[in-house]
Amino acid sequence: MSAFIDKLVLIWRAVKRFYASWCIYLTMAAKCAVAFCAFSYINLYFPGRAFLLRLIVVAAVSLLVSVLPWKYLSFIAAVWLLAQLSALSLEAAAFTFVILLILALARYLLLPGSGLALVILPILFLWKIPFLVPLVVGVTGVLSGFVSVGSGVIIFYLLQFIARNLDYLTAPEGDTLVQHLYFLLKGMAEHPQLMTVMLCFSLTTVVVYLISRLKVDYAPQIAVGFGAVLNPLLLAGTFDFLHRPAGPESLIWGSLISLPAAVIISFLYRFLNYARTENVQYEDDEYYYYVKAVPKIALSVRDRKAGNDAAETPDTKETKEDTVNV
Repeated sequence: MSAFIDKLVLIWRAVKRFYASWCIYLTMAAKCAVAFCAFSYINLYFPGRAFLLRLIVVAAVSLLVSVLPWKYLSFIAAVWLLAQLSALSLEAAAFTFVILLILALARYLLLPGSGLALVILPILFLWKIPFLVPLVVGVTGVLSGFVSVGSGVIIFYLLQFIARNLDYLTAPEGDTLVQHLYFLLKGMAEHPQLMTVMLCFSLTTVVVYLISRLKVDYAPQIAVGFGAVLNPLLLAGTFDFLHRPAGPESLIWGSLISLPAAVIISFLYRFLNYARTENVQYEDDEYYYYVKAVPKIALSVRDRKAGNDAAETPDTKETKEDTVNV
């Protein structure tokens, strides 16, 4: 048994060294993949401008996004969406622009949160695993992350409604601009699933965040497990109580898939996020000690040895090999 544990420790150290050496490129690859999926899905449902439909253009813009901070991804995806919609229906583009502007003001001015959820959540809705986002945002984000989660739900149902009624909105001889705008506003206001799903996802995000911050062992894992059960139960119970059509498809399977994925992501976030610090408290018979713990990989060997002239041990040699300045 001890030999097996030793092998796991060696594997984990190898993973940490690999991530520390390649984290920049792995992050760039993740940005590029998310951007490519977002642009591709927009082109699939709203093929407005032929220039933006070219694979080389999608790939080039995705590569550009990969070198920018995460916060620019949602902005570029919004510009891409509005460009495609404006070629199909000016009314749909104008209505979408107003909704995106309201959501952006709510997120940036009132309760800033993770903007990545606005892009990721509609994609995961299409993959039938949207429950992953409230769990991950709750564990790794801030309390106001529920605003981004709720905004992502609104964006998904908005785009779904426009795509479903695109023939009516793009008819050459049809209703007037005012009638189209009224149709969009009424359709979103009376949507049978929008408000319920948005409230359930936002509440799950808040609950997961609060539980994950409790000072108990394995709090993040407990929060993820509780949220994975809470979210589908809230949706199923609310839709049944209101006698409305069912919510997101594959409630059970989507939740089961989201649970291990969220646990893995929260685990990696905790142990591979070298920018984090932790406040540790312990005591002895006479004193309470409050210590700020900083991951060793964030410090240089010179900093760690400052004030310590002790002889170098095998453990310090190994730590030296694992050290990367970030």
